[in-house]
Amino acid sequence: MEAVKDVAVLVGDLVNSTKLSFSQYVNTSASVYESATGGAVRVVTDSAFFPNYIQIQGDGFFCLFHGGQAVQRAVAAGITLKTFSEKVLVPRMEGLLSPRTPKTGFKAGVAIGTLAAKRVGRRGVNDIVSAGKPVNWAFKCAQAANRHQLIPTERAFNQIRDNDYLRWSCGCDGEGNPSSVSDLWHTTTVTKLPAEHMNCYQLDASWCDIHGDEFAAAIVAGETVRPDMPHHYSSTS
Repeated sequence: MEAVKDVAVLVGDLVNSTKLSFSQYVNTSASVYESATGGAVRVVTDSAFFPNYIQIQGDGFFCLFHGGQAVQRAVAAGITLKTFSEKVLVPRMEGLLSPRTPKTGFKAGVAIGTLAAKRVGRRGVNDIVSAGKPVNWAFKCAQAANRHQLIPTERAFNQIRDNDYLRWSCGCDGEGNPSSVSDLWHTTTVTKLPAEHMNCYQLDASWCDIHGDEFAAAIVAGETVRPDMPHHYSSTS
């Protein structure tokens, strides 16, 4: 089993999937949430974030990112996932399901660390068995989030803290009108993590319809400084 350092893990988890699949309209609900997971995976893998590995686990999945901009790509992919969930998936599902169906949507977690991984399986069927803290911690972060939220560990957040494209709002109201630039993140606590690592960060905002694609492309390209911003950083509250 090979140990790989600095692997960023993104976990996507569908809220209330069990209740959804056993609700009044079982066949429709199960079909919808299976489609939801497939759609979420496509959003992450069909983008330019280039996950090195992805594994679907029931009603959720995790992606591994390694190499250049690993954490930045994982966080940007997480924002894309929650944007898809909030702006595309949930409105579509609400049109198909009963109003009594439990609310759903994706939530996400990100962690970074050393991963031990090996390929196992029979000839022609290979899968990765991964062991180590980052996968476990990313799942715990996702579990602590609400739908349409992204929670990275403090160590992961520290690697994107000074990235203008990930840290600050775009400066418009979503319709192109000027708005104040604000810090998008705030601190939160994930009690299922070890005591010394419980302090994490939370993002509720999604990509802006106008600037989102531009910001995501800049992040993947390794850019960190936005030319439109005065650099007056303040502490995340």
